[in-house]
Amino acid sequence: MKKTITCSIIIGLLVLLLAGCISSKKVEEPKRPVVVGAEGEVQPDWVASPPKSATVHYESGYAKLSNKANSIKRANAEAKEKISQWIHTTVDSVVVNYTSDMGDSESRQALEAFESISRQTSKTSLMGVSQEGLWVDPEGGVWVLLSIPIENTLKAFETATKEFERNEAAMYAEFKMGEALKMLEDTLAGQ
Repeated sequence: MKKTITCSIIIGLLVLLLAGCISSKKVEEPKRPVVVGAEGEVQPDWVASPPKSATVHYESGYAKLSNKANSIKRANAEAKEKISQWIHTTVDSVVVNYTSDMGDSESRQALEAFESISRQTSKTSLMGVSQEGLWVDPEGGVWVLLSIPIENTLKAFETATKEFERNEAAMYAEFKMGEALKMLEDTLAGQ
């Protein structure tokens, strides 16, 4: 009797478990409409959302000018501007956070060095930008996808700190810049 009840309970649980597995429906992700561009290519995913990577930063740009060549140039310029803004914002964030942690308001040398390095890093780290994709939308507007290795930003920051002019107060500033570089590396790795 006990065996029969135990077997009945086990079989009942198995039936419920299997029924639950069979009746569960797959949840489908909402599909975006398929858009075919002027050149017969389907709209790539990066047009709606640039890819994310731990080692590369991506930005897209768009332009619709009088011809395709001019549109490509303008779309590239827009994407590079976005990359430059990302670099500037990231470096500035690290600089502001780090200088506020320094706690030494007497040393303007370090603050001035960081501001100069932030500007130089934003300007020089655009070296190594590559065009990863190009798509022409149905109306003739051009989309481009550009990428830049994140290590280029770190290298530009290192180069800018090495070019910093040394004086009596610069030794402390140089030490703090080394620590700020480490903070920048950590910040970029976390994005």
